[in-house]
Amino acid sequence: MHAKGRVAVIGAGIAGLSCAWDLHKAGVDVQVFERDAQAGGRMSTRTKDMLAFDLGANFLVRAYSNVFQLAEELGVGLRTVSPVDHAVYRDGTARLLHFSSVRGMFRMDCLGLWSRLRVLRFLLKVRLRYPLLDFFHLSSLSTQLNKEDAYSYARRKVGQEFADYIVDSFNGCMMFHRASEISAAAFLSLFRMMADPAYDFGIYHAQGDMQAISDAMARSLSVHTSCPVTELRQEGSGWRLMCARGSPFFDRVVLATTAGVAHHLLRDGPAMQRDLVAGTRYSSTVNVSFRVPKQALGQTHCFYVPFCENRLISEFTNEALKGDHTTHQGWSLVNVGLHESGALPLLEQSDEQIFAAVAEQLLALHPDLQADQLKPYDLQRWREAIPKYDCQHVERVRQFEKQAQGDSGLFLCGDYLNSPWLEGACRSGRRAARAVLSDLARG
Repeated sequence: MHAKGRVAVIGAGIAGLSCAWDLHKAGVDVQVFERDAQAGGRMSTRTKDMLAFDLGANFLVRAYSNVFQLAEELGVGLRTVSPVDHAVYRDGTARLLHFSSVRGMFRMDCLGLWSRLRVLRFLLKVRLRYPLLDFFHLSSLSTQLNKEDAYSYARRKVGQEFADYIVDSFNGCMMFHRASEISAAAFLSLFRMMADPAYDFGIYHAQGDMQAISDAMARSLSVHTSCPVTELRQEGSGWRLMCARGSPFFDRVVLATTAGVAHHLLRDGPAMQRDLVAGTRYSSTVNVSFRVPKQALGQTHCFYVPFCENRLISEFTNEALKGDHTTHQGWSLVNVGLHESGALPLLEQSDEQIFAAVAEQLLALHPDLQADQLKPYDLQRWREAIPKYDCQHVERVRQFEKQAQGDSGLFLCGDYLNSPWLEGACRSGRRAARAVLSDLARG
């Protein structure tokens, strides 16, 4: 039995597209509105000079079960580049990083032997004590765990080395901000998952780059690109959208934008929804890409750069390892992410100034690169890159999901709803779709 009603999804990132895809499969008349010229959001790719630059996320891991399911449904091929090396900087040197086995842990010379023993003991305790923690939906975490920041917790439970070179480094790479701004509960759930052999953190890439999954969904949906929604008006039991295509009316609306955009559109929306998006904080960064000789970074996929080692660069990835399609005439790309505190002063500077500042630090970190080998290629400024899942935010979202999701026919989805990374955003979209379907069924 198909659910009846017209639904608008505002935002065509992975959360909005996943929501719309499930509604579409259930027979709902769903329309997607996207302000940019293409769908995808932070799961987008820009190609020029025969090389592809992933603007935000630039790889998948096998633990992304919902993203992988979508790729299979859509016929998008995924290929692995595992096993590949990862490295973390310590004392100015890139040292191999291993989390896949106990034996590998003992080879991690970024930590002293005593720290490695404490890490192993800690990971074992986390696996045994917290078997059900879900990093991709932090609302499921125990309130008792959500009372301390990750950096303080890691330093207290394991030690300073672990806090600086593993926890803060990994958080800087994936979230761009310091581990002192993320809940210990989120950190515990991630490390519990990474320490579980049932989860595969092998590196994968979509055939057609990150844009491929977004494009495949968009082709099967009614997606209006270059069509920003400028206003939402509640009318009776539904909502009227003001946009470049007129002022269509919908029975239900799903806001799948960043919290900042949602806050602008919810000036007259339900109070708890307004309060949630108004209180959401994001890290900011700039993704900077350079052309380099395809062999320049060897077989290392990702270089983690702790804040205590470099105040600007948080990580850089070797795009040549994605396969032959990522090289052209002997060149490939290195993609560089920035620590938030280093990125903020650069956001208003010119592209040339950003390239120059990042190139100087990258050459210092990786002396095997030569200045004449490093060619500025592309960059993307992200003022709202990744939500900050601090203790207060995790609890606010938990209460919102219990009490206010769907109020007045308005639904929220996105990574800021305690749903980190691409997998979390995808799951958030699918949860919103289920909530919409349930609401429509009730009439």
